[in-house]
Amino acid sequence: MDNKETRSLPLPSDGENRNVSGFAANFMEYDLGSFRERIERSAFDNLDNYDIHALYNHDYDRVLARRNKGKGTLDLQVNDEGLYFAFELPDTATGNEVRTLVGRGDVDQASWAFTVKKEEWIDVRSDKPLRVIKEVGEIFDISLTPRGANPTTSAALRSLEAVKSELTQTPEIVENPEINEERAANFVDASAVQGKLSKSEQRDLAKFNIIKAMNEARNGKLSGIEAEINQEGLAERRRLGLSDGSDNAIHMPEFVTKRTNTATGGASTGGDLVFTEPGRYIDFLYPSTPLLGQVSVFENLVGNVSFPKQTGAYDLNWQTETGTDTAQDLTFGTVDMSPKRAVITASVSNQLLKQEYSQGIQARMIAQLNQSFNKGLENAILNGTGTSNQPSGLYTLLNGSAQELSFAGALTYDDLVEMEKTLAMADALQGNLAYVTNPGVMASLKKTKVDAGSGRFLVEGMLDPVKTANGYTAFSTTLSPAYAGPAYGIAFGNWSDLAVGFWGGASLIVNPYTQMKSSITEIYIERFMDCKVLRDESFVIAQDVTI
Repeated sequence: MDNKETRSLPLPSDGENRNVSGFAANFMEYDLGSFRERIERSAFDNLDNYDIHALYNHDYDRVLARRNKGKGTLDLQVNDEGLYFAFELPDTATGNEVRTLVGRGDVDQASWAFTVKKEEWIDVRSDKPLRVIKEVGEIFDISLTPRGANPTTSAALRSLEAVKSELTQTPEIVENPEINEERAANFVDASAVQGKLSKSEQRDLAKFNIIKAMNEARNGKLSGIEAEINQEGLAERRRLGLSDGSDNAIHMPEFVTKRTNTATGGASTGGDLVFTEPGRYIDFLYPSTPLLGQVSVFENLVGNVSFPKQTGAYDLNWQTETGTDTAQDLTFGTVDMSPKRAVITASVSNQLLKQEYSQGIQARMIAQLNQSFNKGLENAILNGTGTSNQPSGLYTLLNGSAQELSFAGALTYDDLVEMEKTLAMADALQGNLAYVTNPGVMASLKKTKVDAGSGRFLVEGMLDPVKTANGYTAFSTTLSPAYAGPAYGIAFGNWSDLAVGFWGGASLIVNPYTQMKSSITEIYIERFMDCKVLRDESFVIAQDVTI
């Protein structure tokens, strides 16, 4: 995993006891060469959410203890000094071996593997900037090891370089922009890319009001920040070769449509919100869309796009001392993407549009539209038919190809290995690898043992923060296909080789006429998008899995 980091500390031990204890991390500021680092105590607030193993040398085949959601043989505590661990070495071959090595001093380091969810860089222009880890994303393991890994990880250095680059490009950049999230316009957050705005731009954008925009668009005359946003959106559309659209519309540029919105909820299907009392809504249960945070994103595309795709490589030839070699040409194909118009038509009561000053209603409306777009986009990624202007989804593209396997039953450990083998044989077992399947299949895998004696299951880990299958991340979504029988689909691959393209931001078009007699205003939300598998060999699917 590219973002996985490790840190090590000395391991105290008396050599005569089977009990091992120490600190995996401390809260002191320490020097890592290229930068300094400090972990805040709050970084471990969600410690009981993790499934953490104590291992020998980060090897999952050499388990020493385990803590699953706060319970188990591995004791983890956060105190004033740091993350403290303790466990008793098991009476196993590995446990007895480690006891001897620790007692002799051959193994004298405690190491932990983790990812960072939230961080802050301070004094980034200095020779030794300070990295403050505010929240840990995942904790993989606590390990006893004879040699601690080099702590200056590539993940941290990439983060530092990104912050330095942002400061160079825009002097007023705020490192973690948090504009009034309940009021930020966010119709599609699938790009998972945070736009960087100056402080003044953030203040202006926080004033944007989607219900005010709808009311003004009904009359064909926008004002204030809504008019400014529309002008930016029109300029972007022209730059990207898109038409101006309707007068009864507000066109939102890319930097608006990719803002983060933490509000959740909505009302009845299709956005037909009828105001009764504030807070009296029953949320629609939207499917999870984990892939939208895993795929590659291409933004602000212009017209039809062709990406060169290398289809061959140079061969290494062996010649005599004076032999003549033959020049080789690399071969290329293309991956083509084109703007496809995706639309949602929602009916909104005119009574609801009078609630212009209710932030709660505005947030729920935004969330409804946003979640609907994300659901449709992830469904296209997996199941798009390639017809009626839909993209070709992964299962449609690989159906009947060499990348489709047949298991015709419940999945076994051998089946998962076969999926990995298929990618490995194509030199594609690399990158952002993960399994994706239906929640029913995922539940079955969590109950299926690898073998009779290991105590391990095909999928391990809780629903949050992470599940793993044979060492790779595993996701579930009800958008993963289900077939008659019933049978289900499972996909495995490098999700960075699946790209989603966006041609500018979203447009919101208001039609007050069609349902005027019913006191209903129709809202059309459209965005031009496409998705494409960059390399077929990077994925493998099966469509006949049972549970």
